[in-house]
Amino acid sequence: MKKLGLLLLFAGFSFHFASTQNYVPFPTGLANWNCLFWHQWEPNTYYLTNYQYIQQGDTILKGKSYKKVFSKNLDFPEPDQYLGGMREGENRDIYFFPVAIHLPTIAPITFPTDTTEQLLYTFANLSVGMTLPINAGNTDIKVVGIDSILMGNEYRKRYAIQNGMIWMPEYWIEGIGSDLELFSPFSFTFEWIFYTLCFSEIDTYYINSPNGADSCHYSVNTGIGENELQKIQFYPNPATDVITIDAVGSNGKSEAIIYSAQGQMLQSKRFDTPKTELDVSTLKPGIYFLRVVSEKGNRLVKFVKK
Repeated sequence: MKKLGLLLLFAGFSFHFASTQNYVPFPTGLANWNCLFWHQWEPNTYYLTNYQYIQQGDTILKGKSYKKVFSKNLDFPEPDQYLGGMREGENRDIYFFPVAIHLPTIAPITFPTDTTEQLLYTFANLSVGMTLPINAGNTDIKVVGIDSILMGNEYRKRYAIQNGMIWMPEYWIEGIGSDLELFSPFSFTFEWIFYTLCFSEIDTYYINSPNGADSCHYSVNTGIGENELQKIQFYPNPATDVITIDAVGSNGKSEAIIYSAQGQMLQSKRFDTPKTELDVSTLKPGIYFLRVVSEKGNRLVKFVKK
């Protein structure tokens, strides 16, 4: 499996192992997590997508107060997606109430239910070797190390985490969450990986910045403009029986490929007309990826099969 050689910078951070410091809670106002999605479907070829989680506004879900969380694709002009509510309990437990089992984000995130809140993180009296009661039955999440990190003018506890669904080390930082994915306890990696580039509340903290400490975004020039890529349209989403692919203005050969959430190729179709249809009626309900390669570009999207 190929790995993206990103330089992981903790710019301006220093580490110590002091046990006495103030706990830093999760944000209660406007906050942003800027992220990078790296995915590879072919040898020697990888793709990068910038996306963002935004916490803004309040909501009441089953009698409890939450902060609304949205996702935003920073590479394409798509509407923000409402994901659900996040709150911090009295015991340093962070909860998330999803609006759907499969969240409409770039990351493949699956919750066991969308009818109740899920424990997303806990920072209560953690110790090395502790197994955390998060996403139990689907993965084992263990604390394998504890230190502290200086962010701005305050120290925050940082926990090294071993997650059975993540194939590389991750760290949880008080008040921020995972350095890989905000929802990492309910996501997994295959031929893809995620990076939290930076976190912004009142100040901006750089977590993983491939372009250096001043970067919250990262992109690669593919030689094809975004406007051309955006001309490849997919609908409907969610889909029931058929997905229509419209490679506007293209009269050349194109190929459409459907992958499972685990990265397995399920079906493909070649076509030489601007528009074609894919039969998805035999797919089981769930989350899938659809990739189209044409003279207009190479676009990957996630879709849900009802």
